[in-house]
Amino acid sequence: MKKIFYQGFTFTNPNGKTDNWTLVIGNQVRVGSLFELRRQVHFFTELGILPPPKIAK
Repeated sequence: MKKIFYQGFTFTNPNGKTDNWTLVIGNQVRVGSLFELRRQVHFFTELGILPPPKIAK
């Protein structure tokens, strides 16, 4: 399993394929390419509807 941390959100890749990533925000699960999920994070952040990201210590 691969994980990428991006602006406080975690993208996971359970299959090891580079084109299939999962993003979980609250109770929503989104699956897509890394580019598409990053675009969605930016879009929803600009709208102000994302919960604040968890900050790891």
